[in-house]
Amino acid sequence: MVISYVLGFLSYFGLSQKYIRISAVLITILLFILLLYGIWYISKISSQAFLNSKYFKLKSKRWKSALKETNFFAICGYVGAGFIGHFVSGMFFLEQHVHSNALLIKIINIYFFICILIIVNKILTVFKIVHDAQSEVPVKGFIQFAKIFVNFFGVLIIVAYTLGKEPTYYISALGVIASVLMIVFKDMIVGLTAGWQLSMNKMIKLGDWIEMPQNNADGEVIDISLTTVYIKNWDNTIVTLPAYDLISKSFLNWRDIQEQQLRRIKRSFNIDIQTIKFVDKNLLQKLQKFELLKDYIDSKEKEIEEFNKQHNTKENMFNGRYLTNIGLFRIYCQQYIKTKPFISKNSTILVRQLTPTPEGLPLEVYCFTTTYMFSEFEVYQADIFDHLLSVIGEFNLAIFQTATGTDFKNLQRN
Repeated sequence: MVISYVLGFLSYFGLSQKYIRISAVLITILLFILLLYGIWYISKISSQAFLNSKYFKLKSKRWKSALKETNFFAICGYVGAGFIGHFVSGMFFLEQHVHSNALLIKIINIYFFICILIIVNKILTVFKIVHDAQSEVPVKGFIQFAKIFVNFFGVLIIVAYTLGKEPTYYISALGVIASVLMIVFKDMIVGLTAGWQLSMNKMIKLGDWIEMPQNNADGEVIDISLTTVYIKNWDNTIVTLPAYDLISKSFLNWRDIQEQQLRRIKRSFNIDIQTIKFVDKNLLQKLQKFELLKDYIDSKEKEIEEFNKQHNTKENMFNGRYLTNIGLFRIYCQQYIKTKPFISKNSTILVRQLTPTPEGLPLEVYCFTTTYMFSEFEVYQADIFDHLLSVIGEFNLAIFQTATGTDFKNLQRN
């Protein structure tokens, strides 16, 4: 027996019998724990070698990757060390050391309880890795809650077994302090509920682009935990939001834009109303040279001419139908936008007038680009408005600008 050898070894140091017995028991238990650790370590190294060897084959690459990432087969080392320790425990203590044997058995049983907790935690981790690889519904929060639940009751059972009490004794005691626990774990409970709603209603998922100005959030969702959502803004800052905020407050999700690979342009510029007029012959001849307007002007002139003849209107711009510079410019804008390869032809393309304001007549461009990437979108949008603002003078139109003091002085002089 191991303890007998330890007793014989310690007796050479001339210690009292009391200290020799206590030291022998402690050293023997330490040797036993070191044996378990050695068996576990060897099993761990062996399992890693097996996972990386050609003999480990699985049809599903996701499961294979998850098992490798978590080193799942190291569990064999944990359990194997426990079984071996159980069988060799009798070799460490003599039969007369009843209390020491009982303590050793208790250590082994506690070790098995810990092994079970490790196994459950690894299974949950493997499930999360596999699920995240094939599903858009985040389960990190649920996995975290499951681990907290399992580990809490696992530790409770271990403590109860160590102290020789029934687990129900401690569980019933928890009912007495339930109100305190509700206060302590308030954020966790609220966060779990919010996380459940976010996941089940598919309100957000990893990779979504969300906007929440009241929380300075405008970027990509990079992580969803039990109580917190992490957002990486476009300036590379990280915003941490409580999950409950996404339930109780409004936010903008650009997911459909990302999935369709489209992003909307909706921008207007104000035209000086005083420059809006009918098109005279000189302006019409100039605008007919625009390839984008030539066919439209020809067809529209025929339509207007037939209308004026049918209604016997006099040759006066105030008595019949005639083209206007704002109307032709609106058509030109629409035709120009359609020529751009980065504009989606299957989505709405519209140039419309909004309600006139003291700052002029708003002309709004409404269309969709074939990319949602921020930098490319801004370049495409600027490209369109660069051209439209440059060509508007050819229609004898002007962009409205608030007059400055210098402008008023020039008007007074004129």
